[in-house]
Order: sequence, then C-alpha cells, then structure tokens
Amino acid sequence: MSAAECPRCGYHGATEFKEGIPALQAEVHRLEDLMARLQEEKLVLLHRINNAQEKTGRLPFEVLSNIFLFARPPIDFTAHEPTFYDDDDPNHPPVTGYYDPAEDFHHTLAAVSHRWRQVVLSTPQLWTSISLCVRNTFTEYRTSLLNLHFKNARDLGVSILLDFSNPTLVWENISSRRSDFLMHLEPLVETIFEDNSDQVRSLFLIQPPAEWSSFMCGSLPRCNSVTIYWPSSEPYCKYFFNFHDLPCLRHVKLVGSDFPLTLPATASVLQLSHTDLHKSIRLLVESPNLVEFESSHHFTGSLVSQSNGKITKPIILHRLENLTWDAQHIDDMHDFLRHVRFNNLRTLQWYEGTRNERRTSEEGESLRLAFFSSLPSTLSSLIFDEIDLDLPHILDLLSCIPQLTELHFINYRSWVVDDIIKAIGRSLADQGTPSSALTVLPNLCVLSISGAKYWGMLEPFVFIELLETLHAAGPRQKQFHLITYSEVIWCSDALDKVRALLSSGLDAKITFGVDGSKSEIS
Repeated sequence: MSAAECPRCGYHGATEFKEGIPALQAEVHRLEDLMARLQEEKLVLLHRINNAQEKTGRLPFEVLSNIFLFARPPIDFTAHEPTFYDDDDPNHPPVTGYYDPAEDFHHTLAAVSHRWRQVVLSTPQLWTSISLCVRNTFTEYRTSLLNLHFKNARDLGVSILLDFSNPTLVWENISSRRSDFLMHLEPLVETIFEDNSDQVRSLFLIQPPAEWSSFMCGSLPRCNSVTIYWPSSEPYCKYFFNFHDLPCLRHVKLVGSDFPLTLPATASVLQLSHTDLHKSIRLLVESPNLVEFESSHHFTGSLVSQSNGKITKPIILHRLENLTWDAQHIDDMHDFLRHVRFNNLRTLQWYEGTRNERRTSEEGESLRLAFFSSLPSTLSSLIFDEIDLDLPHILDLLSCIPQLTELHFINYRSWVVDDIIKAIGRSLADQGTPSSALTVLPNLCVLSISGAKYWGMLEPFVFIELLETLHAAGPRQKQFHLITYSEVIWCSDALDKVRALLSSGLDAKITFGVDGSKSEIS
C-alpha cells in the first residue's frame, strides 16, 4: 500500500486528481451557462418592467385617475353595521367600530411615484370618504386627516364616519374624564361643524357624545344623510336631535336612542332601531313625506309616551312605499292598526317573533287582520321576519293580499314555512276554510327563504309539490322564481324531478346554495 492511500477507505490522492478535476470543471461550465441564461431571463423581465412603466407612464392623466377610482371607490358607510358589546361581555374588545383596510389605499397609490401622487391629489373623488376611530389622545392627527380630505375633495361633498367606541369605554368607568375628552374634541368640532360644514354630505357616528347633538342642528347645510349609533349621554341629562333646519337632509338612521327627534320636510327615509314603540308611531304619522320607514326592535314606553303617541282618527300616508315594522307588541299598538293606512305601499317587512311571551288578545288579532285587509293594491312584496303565527292566522293575512307577487321568509322557523308552502297555489277550502274558494297567492312570482332558526331543515320535495301545483294551474304570465339559498339540501332525485317539470313546460327558475356557492336551474 502506497503512502498516499488510506488503509480504511482506500482514498488515493492521485485518483482524486485524475477523476475529480474534470468533474469540477464540468460543474463550473454548467454554472456559467446557467448564469448566462439567468442573465438573459433577467434582461427579459427588466424589459417587460420597462415596457409596463413606459405604458403606464404614457397613460393619460384622466385614464390613470379612473383606474385609481376603480381600485379605491368612495365608501358607503351606510352599508356598515357596527357591533354593540355589553359591558358584561367577557369578549368586549377595546374597539368595536369600523375599519376597512382598503380605505387608505389611495395613500399607498400616492407613495408609488411623483406622478401617481399628483394624480391622487388631483382626483377629488378619492377623498370623499373617511373613517376615523377617535381615541382619547392624538385628536390633532385625526383633525389633520379630516382637513386633508376636505382640501383634496375640493368642491365635492365628504362622507365622514367617526367611531367613539374607545373613549366611551373610559367614560363609562371614569365619568370625570368625560369633560376633559370633550375639550380635546373641540378641534374636530370646529373642523366638521364650522370650518367645513358646507362640505359634509354624510355623517356616520358610532357612540358619539350626546353633547354633539347641538352641533348638528342647523350647522350642516348640505348634509343629506345622518346615522347615529348608541349616543352616549350622562345620566339624567336631556338631549334631542333637531334636524328640522337641515335643508338637504334625506336619510336619517338612529339606533339605540330615545332622544326626541324632529325631521325636516325633505326627509324621505327614516330608520329607527331599539327605540320606543310609541315614539316610532308618532314619527311615522307626523312625517307625511317619508317614502321609506323602518322601525325595528321596539320597546314599550311609559304611560306618558303612550299618551303622546295616541292616534284618535284615521291617518293616510300617501307617499310611503316601503315599511319595515316590528309588530311584536300587537296589543300595545291598537291605535296604529286601527287608524294608520297607506295609499302607495309597495313593500312591507313584518316582524312578529317570540320575544314577547304575552298572548295576543282577540281584539289584537282582529285589528291585525283589518290592517292587512286595508293594504293597498300597490303592495307587491311581503317579507315575514321571524314570523311565529299559526297557519290559520297566516292564511287569513295572505288571503287579504291576493295581488302579492313576492313573498320572502327571513329568520324563519321551518314548521311555520313548511305549512305555508304547502298552501300556496291551493284554495282556502283545501286548508279547512270551506266557506271560501279563493286561491292562496294566485299571482305569486317570487318565493325566497333564508336564515333558518332553531332546528329542522325544509325538505326539497315540499317545494317540488309547490312547483307541481303551479304547473297544474296552467301557463303563468311571469316566470316563477324559487330561492332557497343553502337552507334546503337539493338531492339528485329532487333535482331530477325539477328538471322533469321544467322540460314539461313549467316556466320557473330555482336558485339554491351548494357548498357556499350559488347554482341555478331554469
């Protein structure tokens, strides 16, 4: 054995020299070729980047501005529903309000290049909506952001959302901090209600201090929408929302407040939630120009409130087209059911769930039926929200509105809806009412269900029986549309029966959910 050879593994330096060098040289040549190819690919990519930058750089100013608007359109804050958390909620977050990560995207666009910044700053539509979570500190920073939006929006109106959820948590625990924080809010008050009041088009406030109610009265001459959630007030203090002197106000939404409210004649949409029943009735009958009125989650007020909301003579609301009404307290609204009537109502959303354990009196039942009997022929759409009446009572109501073309059930109970579906298209005599041969909803064209509550799923064959009943009745003037979303599991046998009905001439369309997606058969 030579001295260069290892006694254990047999390694020999001469062998490594003869065999290893060519392999290493081959690897070097391979890497050099790879580096050359990568360099070529790099040059191709850089060329594509340059071409893209050259093309966007040559884009007309207006085209680039429209692209930015498509990427960051103005935000509709009225579509946002904040969540309210009770103090006793163990999951009470530090901030409960609104945040849209896409809202600040125009700031990102402005940071790309000098030209893009010019485009962003010169596109006023990008600056027409802003939301701010108001803290106990740094009010100056939020005031600066507001001023920046007012400036860049130029002559366009600005929609503002202010979320006071965070300071409200402090007020509730340390009442002495309230006056100090109100003082810190003075720059915001000055910016919104004084310096730029004519630019405010929409104001959305979450848990604002009730002291702000005085600033809104008459100081927003071009504001067309005001939304207020759960205004925060000190105990025993009296506040009110007097919007009477806002000449452009069209839409008002007030949630979780029983403050007195006055509206201008221009108001056409009023939405109330978690407010006194009799206050809702009074506002409805005292606002004859309303086109849409929504009042949900009522609570009954004191005797004083009831006396103030008492109706003693017939009232006809000629302009109202859409009504959402919480009818949970039937026996607390006899005057409303007896005297309030409509001439032009088109959509009625009727809530009558089980929050109230009191059984409705015979007089209440009679007045409810009289109310439905008085609904005008213009009514075409009825939405039952969490309805919990038995079948005879619901059929009595539906028999009053044979002109109905759309029926929707939301937050429904399966045992209630199941019986109603079986009755649609059939005569009342088939439902145990021998004195009447009227057909239940003979003009119905749309039926939808969504938001099943409690247990029980509806079987698809219940709807197939409905489709068979409609098909047997003969040709229809309009296609029938059945919408079940994901509440009904359509098995293959049920779908085959539907396809057979459609192929035999039934003019219908079925929309249903499958694994979170939407499918249609027509």
